Amino acid sequence: MATYLTHDDVANFGPELVDFSQRAAVQAVAPHLQALEQQNAELRHHLARQTKHTIDQALDNAVPNWREINSDSRWLAWLAESDPYSRVKRQRLLDEAVERGDANRVIAFFRGFLGEAAWRQGQAQAGPRQATIRQPIYTRPQITEMARRRQKGFIGDEEWHRWEYELCRASKEGRVVGALSLDDGVPVTR
Repeated sequence: MATYLTHDDVANFGPELVDFSQRAAVQAVAPHLQALEQQNAELRHHLARQTKHTIDQALDNAVPNWREINSDSRWLAWLAESDPYSRVKRQRLLDEAVERGDANRVIAFFRGFLGEAAWRQGQAQAGPRQATIRQPIYTRPQITEMARRRQKGFIGDEEWHRWEYELCRASKEGRVVGALSLDDGVPVTR
């Protein structure tokens, strides 16, 4: 913190005059400081609302059922666990991502949960022999996003063909969360 008064000032003018001057200065600027604090609080509130809105929109596009997941007890239990890489509670990491307005990171938490839940379910169905094989799990929103990126020209032919092959393989192996049934087009529930 900057110091504007020197020991010489106090010695020359006396502590009483210095104190009086400081109180008079505070009284003169206090209303302006209060107005600035109010504006700052309003801006922070507006920014927080805007950040939440932006994250909610991104989640709506990437993980359409995120609101349902957000109230699921399994999700809450998963967030209470420590992240295996940082050893920090996932809830704390998610809160930090929300606070920073990092929608991609927030989306990654939901996708991570969905992928891990699908993988665990697949391992339970597969039995102990296949439990050591860990293949990627895909969600319908991830597939939709890849198709959108292809349509916009962000994904070239070669990469798209690899993606199609992987997606077909994942579908055959049951590694697509919320996949559509080939019989009636209704999402498969596991």
